[in-house]
This record gives sequence, structure tokens and C-alpha cells, in this order.
Amino acid sequence: MQESRKISLSSRQRVLTGTLVLFLGLICGPTALLAVQEGLSDDEKEALQQAKDPEQQLKLWLGIADNRLKEIVLSTRKLDKDASSKATAGFRTAVTSADDCVAKEQGGKNYKKLLLQLHKAMKKYNFVLLQALEKAAEQFRQYIQLAYEASQRVQDSVDIQMAHSK
Repeated sequence: MQESRKISLSSRQRVLTGTLVLFLGLICGPTALLAVQEGLSDDEKEALQQAKDPEQQLKLWLGIADNRLKEIVLSTRKLDKDASSKATAGFRTAVTSADDCVAKEQGGKNYKKLLLQLHKAMKKYNFVLLQALEKAAEQFRQYIQLAYEASQRVQDSVDIQMAHSK
């Protein structure tokens, strides 16, 4: 009974945290969200805050995703759980934020160009992650799988957006 109560409290805390993050994003804009995003260095957060142009923002997000993807592959090969976990969190943040960046530009003059860049990147990430998954040690597959699921969700979202923009 006590354990189910603890799980229930933990679930409520996650829901409240997620709601707070969403609320901060709506009230304070993207700058507030950068402060709570997982896996980003201070330099990356600063560069993202300074990037005003959507193309520049997307380029930064995809650069972060590329770096974290390399870290995921390397850290899972080295059997480093902490580094794998951090890299996966950073990758998931980067690809989700890249998708958000493009979605905000819907109807804009560069929308299709940004959408194509994101689509190309997601296909590449999914390919690399699937290859890494085949070679990963059993206890490290979870990190690659989490990254792949996030990347695949973004690719699915981009596919839908591309179908609507035609």
C-alpha cells in the first residue's frame, strides 16, 4: 500500500513538473524553457538564446543533436551509463526542440526548406541509431532505443507536416 502511494506521488510530481514547464513556456517564452532543458551546456543555451533567426536556431539544434548522437554511440560502446544517459537526454531535447522550431515557422517563407533539413537529419539519425542498436551491449540498448523513439516521433511529425504542406 505504501509503495503504490509513493508511485502515485511520484507520478503526480512529474505531471506537475511538466505542467509547470509548459506554463513557463507559455508565459515567459522559449528563454524560460532553455533553462529547464536537459542535457544542454551553458554555451549551447547561450547560443540558442542569441539565435533569433529560425534557420540559425534549427542549425544549432541539429548541431547539438549530431554531437549528442556521437556521444550516445561512443558512450554505449565504452559501457558508460552516466554518459549514455546524459547524451540521450541531450539528444532527445535537441530533436524535439528542432521539431518545435520548424513547427513554429509553419506558413513562413522558409518553412519548406526548414522542414526538408529536419527530415534529412532525422533519417540520418534514425539510420545511425538503428546501426548502433544492433551493436550495443544488452544493458545499453535502452539508451539508444530512447533516442531512436524520440527521433522517430520527430520524423513521423515531419512526414505529416510535409504531407500537409504539399
